[in-house]
Amino acid sequence: MSIEEAILLDTLRCRLNFLRTKNEYTKKRVADQLNISLETYETYEEGDALPDILELIDIIDFYDVTLDYLVGRTES
Repeated sequence: MSIEEAILLDTLRCRLNFLRTKNEYTKKRVADQLNISLETYETYEEGDALPDILELIDIIDFYDVTLDYLVGRTES
């Protein structure tokens, strides 16, 4: 894994956790909304895996954020 990939995983992990806790959602609720297993969602929030593009689209729609925000290219 390159340093860029590691940074991306860590940023995504932090943003997913921040958005979920800010909205007071459980991991189970988010996983259900995204139509993925809890275990799969946990791998994203733990920084062990990257969602595929369709899952990323579902995540940004669910939280009403941009992809640039989710991956750390912007702060808003």
